[in-house]
Amino acid sequence: MTQFSRREKILLHQLFTPDSITRLIEIVPETSESDWKAIREKVIGEEKESVSLMLYVDGAADSKAKNGGIGGIILRNDNSREELVTFSENIGEATNNEAEYKALIRGLEYAAELNGTDVLVNSDSELIVNQVNLEYRVKNERMLALHRKARSILGKFASWQVRHIPRDDNRKADTLSKLALVTEEHAIR
Repeated sequence: MTQFSRREKILLHQLFTPDSITRLIEIVPETSESDWKAIREKVIGEEKESVSLMLYVDGAADSKAKNGGIGGIILRNDNSREELVTFSENIGEATNNEAEYKALIRGLEYAAELNGTDVLVNSDSELIVNQVNLEYRVKNERMLALHRKARSILGKFASWQVRHIPRDDNRKADTLSKLALVTEEHAIR
């Protein structure tokens, strides 16, 4: 079998996601899903079980107390919506944007530990979402380091999406991040 680089493997996995296969069938109508899955298996090997996760993250900062907190929830991204992990952690001195990035990074680390293959990230930080999706530039050097780390971890997933959600839809992560401002709890499984 041909040896592919890590980047090539990621691209091949993205090429053969269910959504991509649907598009390939539209492009080449005389093919079927089983045709494309057979090609996928020959090219990149047997398909491992897909573990699709949904992650909600939030960060909080108290500039007067020079204190930051992060929080998040990881659920199965299926009909069960089973909650797998919640986390709440004090991160010490941080700006609100740094806390938002650190929440994203910590959540992605937990998602990777759960062997997630696909991850859908939900955040109420429009800035972070747009920076991660490369719609906004990152100008601050400290933020750039966090941005690079987040994108690097995202690259380990077969597919990922980071989307902006209203603050009201992110209440639990918000509560966990604010709770972390006064406690030092970590992951709760």
